[in-house]
Amino acid sequence: MWYIIGGLVLALGLFSALALRMGFSPRRIAQMARIGAHEAMPVVVILLAIGMVTGSWRSAGTIIGFVDYGVKLITPRLFLLVAFIVTCVMSYALGTSFGVAGTAGVIFMALARSGNVNPVITAGVIMSGIFFGDRGSPVSSTAVMTANLTDTELMGNVRRMAKSALLPTAICLAVYAFLSVRNPIGEVDGAVVAAFARAFSLTPWVFLPAALLLILPLFHVPILICMAGSILSAVLVGRFAQGAGWGALMKTLALGYESPDAALGAILNGGGMISMLTSCMVVGLACTCSGVFNGTGMLHRLEQRIAAMSNRVGTFPLMIATSLLGSAIFCNQVITIVLCSTFFRPVFDQLGRSREDLALDMENICITVPAFVPWSIICSVPLKLFGADYRSMVYAVFLYAVPLMGWMQSARRAKQG
Repeated sequence: MWYIIGGLVLALGLFSALALRMGFSPRRIAQMARIGAHEAMPVVVILLAIGMVTGSWRSAGTIIGFVDYGVKLITPRLFLLVAFIVTCVMSYALGTSFGVAGTAGVIFMALARSGNVNPVITAGVIMSGIFFGDRGSPVSSTAVMTANLTDTELMGNVRRMAKSALLPTAICLAVYAFLSVRNPIGEVDGAVVAAFARAFSLTPWVFLPAALLLILPLFHVPILICMAGSILSAVLVGRFAQGAGWGALMKTLALGYESPDAALGAILNGGGMISMLTSCMVVGLACTCSGVFNGTGMLHRLEQRIAAMSNRVGTFPLMIATSLLGSAIFCNQVITIVLCSTFFRPVFDQLGRSREDLALDMENICITVPAFVPWSIICSVPLKLFGADYRSMVYAVFLYAVPLMGWMQSARRAKQG
């Protein structure tokens, strides 16, 4: 991700130089940059909290608990379906695709290979699962960022995303049930389950942090309070159920979890606030660039062209093209979200469409479409963790069912509005 940060720093310098040529003073440019950076702060806070959640859940045994109980549910003809459901639940609870890919995803891929299940299909199934929550979870950084940039209410967006995901999820369940029957697992590797039992006390208490994060938002509890409650409960579970020391737990919140078991650590180590620092820098720099864009109006002519084209072809296909181009150049969802917000916010305002429609279209496109760019980090990194290649994307049904269904729903809303 460091090359993305370097590119953003260079871009900020170039945009600032262009603003100087347009007649803006250095003081005014710095003020624009500060306004953009200020927009990033709520997202940065959420990112750091997500890092603490992922670290504390590792030490509490919550992540391993999900996988362990999922493995126990596996019957030979349900493996792929269980893998999808477990990764969906975990990604929704954690709000992160990479965190689930590097833990549950790696474990399910190991089980698939040991049980002679097609790894190409398995990787595609898991890709669907990990992006289910990355798109629609209230603790997803992309959901928080989208709500912030579109000036919409997070939980309202989450409810609309859940409603729009019903049909794509149902399609996934049907397809993966069929593929599970056609690709039964030969035998579940008992050594994996035994390693879990040795490392953690997997009592029902390990699910308390996840339960709080899933249930509290339903009662309109602010998301940061929900995350704080989940972190606190995970620390208590880690201390009293897993026997971890207070010092080690505090270290985990900051620097991530480190397992004493080297084999398990290869899968489970990570998390903590430090794991989110590069993401925080990307978000901050992207929003700073956006502040300069908006303050100088340097993209005004392009916005006008997009508005004119929207009348002919619609906003949804244009947003898909913008998302593909942005992710192809910058290899990152965050930049795509900023670009689509910058370009399409004034377009939606001119067309009389609501910001809620804009947020939903962005979530249906900017989180899923970049995964089809092979060199984008949201595609290449999970596939590398799985030891799979781009062929697996054929089976990532959720990632193309969401934009396809979203396109039809967006067209219907545009006609009604």
